[in-house]
Amino acid sequence: MASHFLLCLILAAWVLPVFCLPASAQAPEVRSPEVIVPQAMMVPVPEYLRGQFPNGFLPGLGFGLNCAQAQADGSMVLNTLTGRGPTVKGPMVPGQGALAPSSVFILPGFTPSIATMKLTGNKAEVLGMLALKDEDGNPLRGIPPAPTVHGGQVELPLDLALKRLEFDKHGVDPQGVAYDAKRGVFWVADGYRPALLRVSPRDGRTLIALAPGSGLEDYLATRRAGWGFSGTSISPTGKVYTIMRGVLFVEEKPAIFSRIIEFDPDTERVRQLPYPIDDETFPDPAAVSTGEVVAFADKRLLVLEQGVDKSGKSRSLVFSVDLTQTHNINKVYNDARQPPEVLREKAQWRKQDLKLARKTMVLDLHAAGFTGAFAESMTLLSDGRTLAVMSGHGFGLEVPIADSSVRPDGKPVLDPTKYQLGADGRLLFEGQPSKAVLGIRPTREIPRLWVATLPKKAADY
Repeated sequence: MASHFLLCLILAAWVLPVFCLPASAQAPEVRSPEVIVPQAMMVPVPEYLRGQFPNGFLPGLGFGLNCAQAQADGSMVLNTLTGRGPTVKGPMVPGQGALAPSSVFILPGFTPSIATMKLTGNKAEVLGMLALKDEDGNPLRGIPPAPTVHGGQVELPLDLALKRLEFDKHGVDPQGVAYDAKRGVFWVADGYRPALLRVSPRDGRTLIALAPGSGLEDYLATRRAGWGFSGTSISPTGKVYTIMRGVLFVEEKPAIFSRIIEFDPDTERVRQLPYPIDDETFPDPAAVSTGEVVAFADKRLLVLEQGVDKSGKSRSLVFSVDLTQTHNINKVYNDARQPPEVLREKAQWRKQDLKLARKTMVLDLHAAGFTGAFAESMTLLSDGRTLAVMSGHGFGLEVPIADSSVRPDGKPVLDPTKYQLGADGRLLFEGQPSKAVLGIRPTREIPRLWVATLPKKAADY
C-alpha cells in the first residue's frame, strides 16, 4: 500500500503544474491527454470485417481506472479494463409471456482483459493486456450467465446474424479494477452476477469469486440486466469497495438509494451501505447510474453519479461520501421479508432511525469542461484533489440499420430496441414484418482520458 501512495504522490507532483487552476478561477478545468493504442494491442477481427476494419477494433478501454506503478522516468502506469467486448443493443426477444432485451455480440469469443497504460506528459500509451481467466485457467468471455435467482434479469446474447448464443456460466462484464498492494492481487467488479473477482496479476486467473449465493446475499442478483457492480477501490486499510450501478426494485418500484458494498478480505465481513440518489438534481432514481467508487480514506469515498436532470440536461456529478454513520443493510429485511428498498421516502428512514450515507457534491464534470457523453471510471490521487477520469467509448464500431421501418411521421426507426426478433430470425416492427437488417461500420470514437483538479480536497467537503 505504501508503494501505491508513493505513486500517487509522484503523479500529483507531475500533473499539478499542468492542470491546477489559479486561485481566482471560478471552476476547475478538465483536460484530455491523448490515448495511444499500438497496432499490436488492436483487437483482431474476422476476415469478412477486415475491409472495414483493416487495423482491427479498438480495445474498449475505460471500464475502471486505477493507479498502479511509478516509473523511474517520472511517468505513471494506470490499469483499466476492456469491458465485455464489442457489443451493441439488439432487438427485443419474445420469451415466456414477455419481451426480453438482447445484446448483439460482434465477437462472442472475446476475452475481457486488464489493460496497462503508461501516462507521460499529455499522452497515455497502452502497453499490454492481461487476459482474465476462470479458476481453472480457461479464458473468460463476455457472454452473460443465465439468471440464478427468481427475479434476476439478463440481456439475451445474440450474434450479428441475430442467432441466439448460449449463456456462459463464467461470463464476466468487467466494470471496475483496483490493485490491492497489501495482498498483491487485482480486484475486478463484474456487472453481470454481480461479483467481485480476486485476480492473480501473474496470469489473470480468478482466485476467488464473491457473488450472490457465494459470500453475497441473493437479493443483489435481482438487479436489472446490465446494472450489477460498477467500479471498485481499495481503502487505506485494505477494504474493498464497489457499488451497484443503480437502484434495486421492490414490487416493480425503484428504491431511492443504490448499495455500496464493503468487503474485508481479512475477516470476510460484508457490509452494505445505502447511497441516496440526488433527488434535487434527478427526477427519476431508476434512470440514474451510480458508477465508479474511489476510497480515499476509511469510510470516505468518491462516487460518480450520472443521469438526465430535471431540465433534460445530461449530468455527470462527483460526490464525496461519508459512511461513518451509515447503517449496514446487509441481509436486513422487515417482518414481511422486504428489503429496505421499500422505504421510498427519506422521512421513513428517519422515522425508523436508519441513516443513509451523507454526501456532498465536489465536481460537475460537464460544467468543468468534460465533453464525453458518459464518464465511465475515475481515480483520485493522494493530493486529495486531482482526478483522472475515463469516458466509455465502445470498440470504435456501431451497428446501422439498413432498409429500416418508418414511423407514421415518416421518420426511420434506427433504434434496434424498437424492433422484435421474429420466429424466423427476421425483425418485426410493431408486430409486422420488417425489411430492416443490422449491419456494422466503424465510428470515430476513441478512448479518452481526462484529468481535473477539484476546487479543494475531497476531505474538506
